[in-house]
Amino acid sequence: MAYRKSFWRRYMGSFWVFVFMLLAIYLLNHPGLLNKALSKFGLAKERSVAVSETLNATYSDFMLPEPSTYGEWIEKPNFLLYYDEDIMQARFTLHRLEGGFTRGEASRYGIRFDDQEVLASQTAAYYDYSGSGYDRGHLVPAGDFKCCQANMEETFSMSNIAPFDSVLNRYAWNELEIKTRSLARKYGTIYVITGPVFEHRFLYIGKQNDVSVPTHFFKILFRLSKDASKPQNMVAYLMPNEALYHFEEKKMKVSIDKLEELTKLDFFEKLPDDLEHKFEAATQIGNW
Repeated sequence: MAYRKSFWRRYMGSFWVFVFMLLAIYLLNHPGLLNKALSKFGLAKERSVAVSETLNATYSDFMLPEPSTYGEWIEKPNFLLYYDEDIMQARFTLHRLEGGFTRGEASRYGIRFDDQEVLASQTAAYYDYSGSGYDRGHLVPAGDFKCCQANMEETFSMSNIAPFDSVLNRYAWNELEIKTRSLARKYGTIYVITGPVFEHRFLYIGKQNDVSVPTHFFKILFRLSKDASKPQNMVAYLMPNEALYHFEEKKMKVSIDKLEELTKLDFFEKLPDDLEHKFEAATQIGNW
């Protein structure tokens, strides 16, 4: 009998430690579940879902991805983002890009990254990226606002920054940003949704905070119908957060369905179901 008790203490104890470790790993990769449970007891913040009248005037409801994690809507004069303090970066950004915005004399020379934003959430610090090997990469690019110095400076807010592989940021991703601006000049106005993807959350950087390093980044481009009631043309791209020198357009196209699976965001949720399904199943709708 004593042998049996020793056996169960030894192996059942190890079993529950193993179960606990699996649960901990799962919750680290699904922080929204833990946050949701804690919020019921007043121990965590509820997800902010309120949007202002000015936001609704700038962006139609169908443009706004529906988040599945807890965060804060942040409205800048020239873009919108949904910031998640748990990963220390935005889950996505959304901005209207007009061709005229991409031309002008605005310069990024001398602009400092702003880690003193007045937000409900805490952003990563400038020095969290120092010596990490990752760039302070813009989700909404500074180059999209050559028209206006103030708007360009807004893109240097740390809430708009994510850890990009330095080669990706300066080469392949930069090529996609340049292509995006050329499309805005060609068509007049396009809308852009950009964000990180986390297939796992095992890699962090930061001297003051734990900044999660994305495994991929995505970008969705769309144009509106003549009456602006729905998207008419759409294309989406996905790139791994690794050293890529060239943007391979065909290889990097991805469906909205796949992005929803990876990001847990719900894109174009407010569209009629048939139109939503059409857009989500495709990697590209219409000509670009």
